[in-house]
Amino acid sequence: MVEGVGRGDIDVVKMEIAPAKVNLTLHVGATREDGYHPLDSLVVFADFGDKLWFEPAAKKRLTIRGADDLPTGGSNLIMRAMGMAKVSPHHVILDKKIPISAGLGGGSANAGAVLRAFDSNLTDRDLAYKLGADVPVCRVSQTSMMRGIGEDVSQLPNLGQLSAVLVNPGVAVSTGAIFRAMDSEPRAAEPRTTSLSGGLLFRALAGGNDMQDAAIGEAPVIADVLRTLAQHSGCELARMSGSGATCFGIFRSDAQAYDVADAISNAQPGWWVKACRLGDEETV
Repeated sequence: MVEGVGRGDIDVVKMEIAPAKVNLTLHVGATREDGYHPLDSLVVFADFGDKLWFEPAAKKRLTIRGADDLPTGGSNLIMRAMGMAKVSPHHVILDKKIPISAGLGGGSANAGAVLRAFDSNLTDRDLAYKLGADVPVCRVSQTSMMRGIGEDVSQLPNLGQLSAVLVNPGVAVSTGAIFRAMDSEPRAAEPRTTSLSGGLLFRALAGGNDMQDAAIGEAPVIADVLRTLAQHSGCELARMSGSGATCFGIFRSDAQAYDVADAISNAQPGWWVKACRLGDEETV
């Protein structure tokens, strides 16, 4: 968390981490009259992410390291968040670690980091939700339930962490195309609810990702990723995160996760693979 933040301004260079977001469950209801889909999702955050530095400057600008094809102008969520928070001009440097268009909330995580760094006097509902459905929960960046169309976020403390492997096969999937495929079949108006009892793994196992089958239809390699994760010893659960294409495998220990990550990286050098922990450290 950024220290020494005043209202709407930062006096010296500060840094904020934007953790990768993973949907352990993602349940989707039918399209509402306004065109949005109601959601019910158990969201956790990884122990790695993008890094953002904020430096006061004569005019606002954004420099991105680690990604060549991202816009740096007013359409970037970082710049939109800075503008909506009425932040004085800053040079923002983004060190990109989260894969792009991967279902890990990269852009939303960056916007959430801006909102944590600057006190805008605006609530999640007033500001974060307007930037995107994942931004309110990414502003919190702690284990939470996300409901509604993203504006309803409830933190879930002391559920601990899970050892995991994240795998992205290097393909981008269209969230819009996935929703259109889902909407072609009848759906219940409201999403099913994620269990509110038990630990993280129990709650995840009791749920699912309603977007997974449609995403596989758009990018069949996602099924290959899921099979690859599931076939390794110690895999408790293999599932896609968000609208894909990143998938996660939950393992019984960090050692297993790192061994599996090494094995998948060696077998599939073109895939992005990351062993990590998901969730929050428990507080006493």
